[in-house]
Amino acid sequence: MIEEWQIDVKGYGLVRISGGLVEKLSNFRQLNTQAPESGGVLIGKHLNSGGVLLIDELTPPQKTDKQGRCEFYRSTEHNKLVNEIWRKSDWHSTYVGLWHSHPEALPNYSTTDKQDWQSALKQSRYEGDKLFFVIVGLTYIRMWMGVRASYQPKITMIGDYKIGK
Repeated sequence: MIEEWQIDVKGYGLVRISGGLVEKLSNFRQLNTQAPESGGVLIGKHLNSGGVLLIDELTPPQKTDKQGRCEFYRSTEHNKLVNEIWRKSDWHSTYVGLWHSHPEALPNYSTTDKQDWQSALKQSRYEGDKLFFVIVGLTYIRMWMGVRASYQPKITMIGDYKIGK
């Protein structure tokens, strides 16, 4: 079983990513040359103690998504899933960000990724002023934090997790 991944974000607090979610994300690595990019939405709970945020669920790729080796388009089906999870959790589990995979060992975001993230920060409905963005690489999972701003959203890498030993 994978242990929880914790990132202490200066000026924000402790972001906890459950071991179960790290394991799910790891399963979407593009380990063979035919594997397409996958992606979805990150779901978590804003906490009062034991950390500021626990990210513990995701929406998996949907049939209505568009997937290619180096491209992923998230369909609106994810919105329906997030709303369903939110209702079933008595309004505790909520949209906290986005995730997708890349076919590279140490993933970095592309111009398209950055535009998608900036759009999410500006146009999505979410609690607070921050969203989290994960890219699953072949050997690392990396996370960025985006902050909504009136002019230009700010996106900063906050941590990486080495998959396996």
